[in-house]
Amino acid sequence: MPSPRPLLALLLCVAAWATFLGSDALAPAPAQSTGGAVPSKPPVYISLGDSLAAGWMPDASGHDRATNQGYVDIVARALRRRNPGLQIQRMSCGGATTGTLLNGGAGCQPRGERSQVDRAIETLQANPDVALVTVNIGDNDIEMCVNDNTGAIDQKCLAHGQATLEQTLPTIAARLRAAAPPSTPVVGLVDYDQFLSLWLNGARGRAAAKRSLAVIGSLNDRLRQIYSDAGVQVADATRRFATEDMAHRRRLPGHGLVPLAVYNVCTLTWACSPPPIGHDDHARPSGYHQLAEAVLDVLHAW
Repeated sequence: MPSPRPLLALLLCVAAWATFLGSDALAPAPAQSTGGAVPSKPPVYISLGDSLAAGWMPDASGHDRATNQGYVDIVARALRRRNPGLQIQRMSCGGATTGTLLNGGAGCQPRGERSQVDRAIETLQANPDVALVTVNIGDNDIEMCVNDNTGAIDQKCLAHGQATLEQTLPTIAARLRAAAPPSTPVVGLVDYDQFLSLWLNGARGRAAAKRSLAVIGSLNDRLRQIYSDAGVQVADATRRFATEDMAHRRRLPGHGLVPLAVYNVCTLTWACSPPPIGHDDHARPSGYHQLAEAVLDVLHAW
């Protein structure tokens, strides 16, 4: 007679399998999630300002155009080392003033487009990861009052520009700082004196260049103070351009020894260019590098 043990083992095995099927195997499968993880937005760098913030430079015919060699582009490349995928939200455009930055209506903007400040604040509210906000503005309020061929100053224009800047820039700085998270640096740029190029135009040009130092120096002093009062960090590029150093001399090809401030504005910007470019106040790539380093100096200390 066959041993009952194989049959018993078979029955026990079937019973165990039935128990398994009656519990986990026959239980309804958990519902599968149909929605994937919400992708995070990439980090953002917001840039406001005029043509310097847009990276403008002249082409061989002397026509200015936006480039990807501006200080904003250089700063963004540095930021991407710690912020992979960082994107530039560039609000800036050529010809902007403090008034148009705040209220819109710049000739460089599409008709009906909101102001740079409004669009920047909207971007800040929509993006949880804003790595940096920079603003450089005010030059066009004041420098349009100085003739770049003679250095003649329109005093009425200057007074109006100064009044407009005093009314608008504190609001710009305060709104940007209030809209940005405390951990996000907001940096205001102070830059060079383009009219030092007049030094190359003989005795009258040298006198005009010296006069321009007072006008641009006053502008830069107010920019520093207004930004600081609003809690905005100041990137002071005047130091890198040695804007007020008229004592030390460097040899400028074709012009002999000139003050260091003049040498820098002639070699770091297009302001001393011969025709067809002529006087063009925008920075060269080397000048934009110096502007970028001024911003990065602030970030390193942040």
